[in-house]
Amino acid sequence: MIVTSMNPSEYNFQRCKLCGKIAAEPVYDLSDYIIYSCQNCDFHFLNRLDARAEKGINTPHLNSASRNYIESRIDESAHLHPQRLEFVQRYINLSNRKALDVGAGLGQFQLLLQADGAEALGIEPSAIRREYALEKFGINLHSKLVDNDYWQLNFPRNFDLITLWDVIEHVDFPRETLQSAIKLLKPGGFLFLDTPSRDVLSYKLSQQLYRLSSGKMSLFLPNFYSSAPFGHKQIFTLTQLSGLFQDLGLEIIYKAKSYSNNPERGNKIILAGKKR
Repeated sequence: MIVTSMNPSEYNFQRCKLCGKIAAEPVYDLSDYIIYSCQNCDFHFLNRLDARAEKGINTPHLNSASRNYIESRIDESAHLHPQRLEFVQRYINLSNRKALDVGAGLGQFQLLLQADGAEALGIEPSAIRREYALEKFGINLHSKLVDNDYWQLNFPRNFDLITLWDVIEHVDFPRETLQSAIKLLKPGGFLFLDTPSRDVLSYKLSQQLYRLSSGKMSLFLPNFYSSAPFGHKQIFTLTQLSGLFQDLGLEIIYKAKSYSNNPERGNKIILAGKKR
């Protein structure tokens, strides 16, 4: 099993982060990082992990510059939250249910859950976002990641609902993150997520152009990944993520490529699973 608290230099990127086999090879060199591709399962991921310091040690605090940055982007994905709530409500009555929003951002979705009667908690690794959520919305978000002993020892089989909106592409080890989240679900509990899709035409065209130009042109590939702290480290196909759900004991109850009112239709993977 991969130890999720390791330093970046300790990980062998030839080991696929999805299937675990020593079968990954560097395929796309994008200057400050390399995309690896698993020859066994075709999973694509960066040769980058977040350092321990980026997970809560010596993190910056909210100041005028970071506050302005957050406020300039506060509505970036907020328009999706009502659709996400409606999606969740199709499958679960939230009244008096226990919910956990992983990667809560500024806590806006947690507020919607609470307004609908849920007892909701949120996890957010970014210190400045936690501070802003407290300042703006009065929400106390947790800093400890879902695989931390705080959650694993104190909240096993505790939650009726766990959500990860635009999160799984950011984490160091997606299989272990989902596995940790599922341990916190009650039997019959629900896990919902969305994430960018690798099935889109822009990704496929970028791969083809990279090969045809012998690596001189990468087109849109740099838009899918980021070497910044908490940036995009992997991009899934729907088949890969659906398979991971099933491997980890989730019955898939819904899957789609976009929300009904999303202007960029077909660019996402939207999945709902029920714990067996």
